[in-house]
Amino acid sequence: MKYICILLFLIFGCSTKKSSQYLEVYYLGPNISTPMSYPCGMIADYALKDDLNYKKIDDEINFKKINTLCNRYEKVEDTTGIDARIKVIIHNEGKVDTLCLGEYFNTYKNGVKVKDDKEMLDLIKKLIDYENTIPSFIRKHPERYGIKK
Repeated sequence: MKYICILLFLIFGCSTKKSSQYLEVYYLGPNISTPMSYPCGMIADYALKDDLNYKKIDDEINFKKINTLCNRYEKVEDTTGIDARIKVIIHNEGKVDTLCLGEYFNTYKNGVKVKDDKEMLDLIKKLIDYENTIPSFIRKHPERYGIKK
């Protein structure tokens, strides 16, 4: 019996390794009009909570692709602000990077303005199915729009 317990522990206890490489994406849906431009800090789970969407991405292929693209960013001397719509938190084995993206342009990496990368923006939008995001007013009252809960 003792050997069976040890065997079960080895099988199930060791196979639950958690990945320390994943992405957290917070985003407002497409084409949402807002009364002001949102800085990156506003796009988080505690601010705009009713209008915010969240997706965790932990598959290795997409993580590596985004991490590679993220490392290509070049700083720019432009000082224009951002109307942040998408915030990506990149967790990479203890190191954390933050990307903030506008809906179509303007990108910040760790608070520094960087050159926009359409490939990165398009990939992130594809991974979160951005264009098909259900607006918050429909999520709050789906029955009003003929959607069953």
